[in-house]
Amino acid sequence: MRMNTPRAFWLAFFLTLAVVVPLLGSFALWAVWQQADQAMRAAQSTSGLRVQVPTGENTFNLLAVVAGEDPAFVLVRPDAAGGTLEIWTVPAKSVVRTTSGSYTTLQDCYDDAGPGRAAQALADTLGIEVRYYLAATRTGWGTIADGLGQIRVNLDGVADPASLARAGLAEDPVAQLAPARLDELLEQLGCTGTETDGVRAAVWLAAARQKAEQLPTVLPDGVRAAGGLLTDLTALDINTLAQTLEFWVNGQGEVDGGVLPGDWNARDGRYEFSDETLSFAAERLGGAGGETEKAG
Repeated sequence: MRMNTPRAFWLAFFLTLAVVVPLLGSFALWAVWQQADQAMRAAQSTSGLRVQVPTGENTFNLLAVVAGEDPAFVLVRPDAAGGTLEIWTVPAKSVVRTTSGSYTTLQDCYDDAGPGRAAQALADTLGIEVRYYLAATRTGWGTIADGLGQIRVNLDGVADPASLARAGLAEDPVAQLAPARLDELLEQLGCTGTETDGVRAAVWLAAARQKAEQLPTVLPDGVRAAGGLLTDLTALDINTLAQTLEFWVNGQGEVDGGVLPGDWNARDGRYEFSDETLSFAAERLGGAGGETEKAG
């Protein structure tokens, strides 16, 4: 029997299709199933992840206190959602209102009742919330800031010419130092009063700008490592601080600060807040505004 007839050809052709078509169809279905399975796995792997964004917990005021016979006060406000970090020194002789309605200075309030009472008096006077306070000795602040390394700070217009001359900075007012050595710089300058507050603000601001990437780890780790702290920060609050600074850095946040606005009363040796101070606090520090009263 001859097998090369047209009939034999078509018979072989259809037999081949009967075998190949199911195979091709099975392969196509397998490929589609593989793609769907991969997409499902990818969706399952990401569905449990929570996208982290700043909340109200990541905006707060913290009063930092450098403890000692001549304490220093710095009001720090990170606002992760707003992308800002505010650093304002508050003169120790600032007039504040106590819970009893009497008036005293921030330093006297701190000396009499500690950093918690000082933070509350400042909050009540400015019409703001001070969520946290952190007081450490100069050695403690050295431990907290130790990991930041060297910074450069321009003191032109911050320190008086006579102070710059005493520190050997008359020709070049740019000082290079580790933030932990701030008090040594202040001793070299020999400045007093609000000039000291201006220099302190300049150093803290320079550290925040130049070492921003390091802040989310160095500062929380430093707080955990430092001893002898007086603070209401819990372990969870320190984690919130680290998270807040991380949000701020990732958002390429801005830094601003200086000496909190007010007027120096040379006769009484006190720093007095004004309506301008309250307006500033309402705008920049989350305050409610209001009217100031003068201490009698």
